[in-house]
Amino acid sequence: MSEDVVGAVAARPTDDTATGGEKTQTETQPAQSPDTASPRSKPADLQIRLNDDPALGFCVYALRPYRRGERLFEERTALEATHDAHPEGIRNVYERYSQMGVDRRRALHGSFPHLAWANGVDAQEAAAARTLVGSLLTPTSRGLVIDNCLTAEDHMRMRPDGGVLGNAGPAAEKKESAVAAPAQRAKAAFRGLFKRSSSTTSLADLTDDEIVEKRARTETLDWFSRYAFRLKPEISFAKPGGNHQAAVYLLTDLINHRCGGFQNCRVSADVGTIAVLALRDIAAGEEVTINYSKDVKDFQCKGECCVKK
Repeated sequence: MSEDVVGAVAARPTDDTATGGEKTQTETQPAQSPDTASPRSKPADLQIRLNDDPALGFCVYALRPYRRGERLFEERTALEATHDAHPEGIRNVYERYSQMGVDRRRALHGSFPHLAWANGVDAQEAAAARTLVGSLLTPTSRGLVIDNCLTAEDHMRMRPDGGVLGNAGPAAEKKESAVAAPAQRAKAAFRGLFKRSSSTTSLADLTDDEIVEKRARTETLDWFSRYAFRLKPEISFAKPGGNHQAAVYLLTDLINHRCGGFQNCRVSADVGTIAVLALRDIAAGEEVTINYSKDVKDFQCKGECCVKK
């Protein structure tokens, strides 16, 4: 991740954005689909939908013009954790996630299908939480209207299992206990991991519960590494001078990447919040984009900036 606050750590992965799910008490109108919106309701400002290229996952579009320097929205931090730049350093996102309340985790699942999958959350339950994407907007975004066009199918499509639990053909019809089913899926997911690892631990040495937790921990860390924004010490919840903090956001993390000079927005983070600001005039119908500014580009940019002529 970048050492600055502009390093969203992933493009929308093909296999597949915090805090929590407490709903913000603001006057922001709830997301509405065009066919359910009242004729007298304020037109939507932003739209969330599955990208035309599913490899890019979810995306955000402007539904009205924005002027250079205008703030599109501001939202509260969804989840902040210590994520040391060195792999052997402290990386406690799984512990922070596990300590969150049910509602706060549910909001995260709505923005991040991969996180829900990694922690054994039912696909339909996670998809239902997609309506919480705008739930952490701050009072400064009062009046913002979001047209959330994500369907349950869109959400489940971004999970590694495609929303189909078990996914084992005829074997899936067998009755499995609540522990056995996720354990079997975890074992399958970890076979390749153990082959690549120098660890002497084998699947045979682990109980079913340990296998499930190990997969959840590993996948949650991978998710955070790809999606989190690196925070400067002075804008993190950690005491002044703290290093290696990073955070994810429910709505900002859905914005796709464009390389330097091609993005139309930038982010500005503060303690507990992040704002998205227009770098130039943005036309209605244009996709909202930012530059992830990652030290290591571990994703494929599919924007016009990198498309081969």
